[in-house]
Amino acid sequence: MTGRRVLFRADASHAGGFGHVARLCALIEELQDRGAEPIAMFGGDAPALGSWCHAHGIAALLGNWSVTELVQIAEAEHVGTIVIDGPALVEELVPELAKRELRTVIIDDKGTLDHAVAAVVNHNIHAEQLAATYPNANKRLLGRRYLMLRKEMRRYARGSCLPRNMPRLRVVITYGGSDPVDATSRTLRLLPDERPLELVVVAGPSYQHDDELRIAIQHARDRGHTVDLHEAPDDPGGLFVNADVAICSAGGTLGELAYLGCPALAYAIAKDQIAPARHQVHAGLIAGGRTWSEASDDLLRADFEAFLLDDLGRATQRQRALATADSDGAKRIIEEAL
Repeated sequence: MTGRRVLFRADASHAGGFGHVARLCALIEELQDRGAEPIAMFGGDAPALGSWCHAHGIAALLGNWSVTELVQIAEAEHVGTIVIDGPALVEELVPELAKRELRTVIIDDKGTLDHAVAAVVNHNIHAEQLAATYPNANKRLLGRRYLMLRKEMRRYARGSCLPRNMPRLRVVITYGGSDPVDATSRTLRLLPDERPLELVVVAGPSYQHDDELRIAIQHARDRGHTVDLHEAPDDPGGLFVNADVAICSAGGTLGELAYLGCPALAYAIAKDQIAPARHQVHAGLIAGGRTWSEASDDLLRADFEAFLLDDLGRATQRQRALATADSDGAKRIIEEAL
């Protein structure tokens, strides 16, 4: 590693979700295990962030950090590398960090980065095709071999989820840490009645649609499904391992599900999820792949029904996705970039 201290900067909020913070935590955990000194500077939804970081053993500095404040802390603490996750933060911070000659590593989903940086990491399934779009990065760590899994996922062995072909499937529904479009409630309203389900609903730490969710849960129960609600669960990996299938957003959760071996029907609920979702559908790793805001209720109903009835297709998809993911992504990033 270059320097024993690494500073991490990301935000989490209802609008932006928790994905940026969550995957940085995988790197923080790996550094802590190696005796290094990570410094986490997180901003956004402070109450939810504080609870989440406490639950995950991360001693983060929370606040609306200015560029000046970040640089001051980096220089005062003799930080060797600064890791930034989030496109808005990249544009705000990288030019100033370059002036100060502070070593910078970027975690990226957009697929383009013009800034000169020590390294760029893009763990999306199609990222290896994007090397030319990072012309000024000294190192390019691209593809799912750099998947950042937190300990709460890695505590389970690869492929631990063993789906059952039971008449009543256990279905995890999770749309990230905040679900800003409330895809959770809409999914519950549109699930088909033909095959009653055991629904495990995950509401993340910044989920804010409680009234709509309560109504949707009752609607699902009235149609014969069972519903078990988990609000900001401490062990989401345990829920995934015990599921038969997942219906989810097309962000970092897909890497977790692939590693555990849980077949997924996924939708892009944010702009940076569109390209990864399409590539994973094309590769046969997930079902769905539509952009959520453009999908009609009729299309979603048809997707849900086709996915839930296709036991053989889900088994094939599981094997393909499982082959793409292992637990060493954070370790590779530490060794190759930090």
